[in-house]
Amino acid sequence: MTKLKLTKLWLGLSVAVLALSACGPRVSTPSPDQMKTAIVETISVQLTRTEIARPSDTPTPTHAPTATQAPPTATIFVPTAAVGLPTSILPGAATATKPPAQSGTDAGVWTRSDPADGANITAGGKFKVVVTLMNTGTTTWTTNYYIVHTDGASMGATGKIKMPYEVPPNMSVQLTIEFTAPDSTGTVRSNWMIVNPNDVGFAVFWFEYNII
Repeated sequence: MTKLKLTKLWLGLSVAVLALSACGPRVSTPSPDQMKTAIVETISVQLTRTEIARPSDTPTPTHAPTATQAPPTATIFVPTAAVGLPTSILPGAATATKPPAQSGTDAGVWTRSDPADGANITAGGKFKVVVTLMNTGTTTWTTNYYIVHTDGASMGATGKIKMPYEVPPNMSVQLTIEFTAPDSTGTVRSNWMIVNPNDVGFAVFWFEYNII
């Protein structure tokens, strides 16, 4: 209660006491000390009532601190070994093997050469020979079959020549061989062989010319 309110209450009580003394039956007038005591008691009662009636300060709600969540840990995926990788890309992978031999019999014969054996060839000159071979076996000569120089004069020819196409049994094939005649004159012979994919030779033939 403020000072102004206390002053007004003091004056009000004083007036009330005087009025009661004038209107009521004549009684003894309280002394000034008694009046002060009564006013003080009245004020104390009013202050107590005011404190009881006045609402207490509303406490400000405090929020409990929210637990800080730990940042998610990144998951590291370790790739497992790949399944079904082609063996060709793995270290130490086996290289391609030769095709298996065909069931049946490999056989063949020389049928002709052009130029024919015994023809005259100029010394030191280049010439081509077209040779015809016939498959007399029961297997098909695939392009993995080949002819190869075995001995005698190679005359600069390629040592290994593959079949240009498949040759079934009882069919013929023509191959062209490029030679270079030797510088010296005389008879020259070059020996060759037909070989299957497993490097097994099964037929021999040759070329023979007169170098002039």
